[in-house]
Amino acid sequence: MTELNARSPKILVIDDDFANRRVLQLVLTRNGYTASLAGDGCEGLRMAKAVRPDLILLDFFMPGEDGFEVLAQLKADPELRGIPVVIFTVLVREESERQALKMGAAAYVTKPFDISEVITCIRRILPQP
Repeated sequence: MTELNARSPKILVIDDDFANRRVLQLVLTRNGYTASLAGDGCEGLRMAKAVRPDLILLDFFMPGEDGFEVLAQLKADPELRGIPVVIFTVLVREESERQALKMGAAAYVTKPFDISEVITCIRRILPQP
């Protein structure tokens, strides 16, 4: 691990879409972040405990445990509840955004996502690497 990676903020991407995970990993790495990837909610929860990310990017629509369930579990866990969670989803309904924010999400970004919007959102929450 390089000295830069040791200081880089860690971001966990939880999304069932492989292409989204890879694009986000590339973009995050190019912007100075360390990215970890999870393909579903169960894996994401395990990785959150193991990696202790500085921020989580969470897709809402996934097979198995969906993003609402994962967000609820993250916020119920005393060790993980302080990690900011940014929701990214195809769901563009005000009530879903309100519910996510009420549940403790730090932000809500719609898909298809604009890379600059995602990075801007992350930088509002985390210090710039």
